[in-house]
Amino acid sequence: MGKEFHINSRNGYSAMLEQYKTMHEQIGNARFLPNHAMNKGIVYDIKPEYGKGTIQIYNLLGNVMLLVYDFVFSEDIITIFDLTEDYFEIEYCIDGCMYIEEQNVGDTCFGPNHLSVSLSQDMKGTIKRCAEQKYQGVSITANKHDLSSYFGSAGIRVWHDTIENLGEQLRSEYYLGFYTPPEIANIFLQIFNCRLPVKSRTLFYESKVMEVLSLIVSNEVIKHEGCDVVALSPYELQKIKEIPQMLLEQPFELPNLLSLAEKLVINPKKLTKGFKLVYGDTIFSYRRKLALNRAASMLLNTDHTINEIAYDSGYSNPSNFCAAFKKQYGVTPLKYRESSLLRNAE
Repeated sequence: MGKEFHINSRNGYSAMLEQYKTMHEQIGNARFLPNHAMNKGIVYDIKPEYGKGTIQIYNLLGNVMLLVYDFVFSEDIITIFDLTEDYFEIEYCIDGCMYIEEQNVGDTCFGPNHLSVSLSQDMKGTIKRCAEQKYQGVSITANKHDLSSYFGSAGIRVWHDTIENLGEQLRSEYYLGFYTPPEIANIFLQIFNCRLPVKSRTLFYESKVMEVLSLIVSNEVIKHEGCDVVALSPYELQKIKEIPQMLLEQPFELPNLLSLAEKLVINPKKLTKGFKLVYGDTIFSYRRKLALNRAASMLLNTDHTINEIAYDSGYSNPSNFCAAFKKQYGVTPLKYRESSLLRNAE
């Protein structure tokens, strides 16, 4: 049957945080980060009877809560949620999976490189984390009304005018998990692997939350305003959106614009401009970022050698791979691997 927990925000956000605290204290042993204020950062080491791993929690500006998950449970952990429209959460899965059932939107297996953005409406359902199923991810949770400071001079209105104005189907896709663009995935990987001094870590996290929100908004602005500039038809827009999955399925093949345009039945120039406007990057640069994101996941979750991962990521020369990886993530592949929370507890 597993262990069940209930999370309800109908009595206010603070009451909900207490429910989370009760849940975390039952499944984990709390320890405070060195030289860190007790109300700013805490780590829960999963109790042996529940599994292994950690849940890191940081309280950021504006009562925003950042959670970093890296655990394997030995029994099913089921969270039954009943949340109001004021509840806000973004979650990114690095590896593993969990099962989400929401009574209005539907069900999904939320897996690697999926990003979920909560609905701006009441939500009820369950989240199931299965026994012996690893899960690594990052969650940003807040009361929606407390997010204004993260939108700077643009104001939270920019979120309402873009994400919350999406059609019902697209909004549901955002909630159930959509494939994450490399530039957004890279930010979550930086958060997951952050090893800055504890005193400055929350500042880093706050800047990354702002960056994530700005990029999610920007992706929608680019898709709609940019597509009008090059007059993409609905067919052309849909075909361009298929390219990231095609690149994932062919990691060893460099994309050929002419053959790609022929396969998708799109004018090559319109394909190039349309992709740049929709994804904010060239096809070749986007492919490189995808390959490096895949490599980052393999470094954390496999025992493959650096050379093997370089080859699996489409690099025939390990030195070129290491240089490209360090340019994107700021550390060498070896240092990145050493940062895994399950490998090295704080």
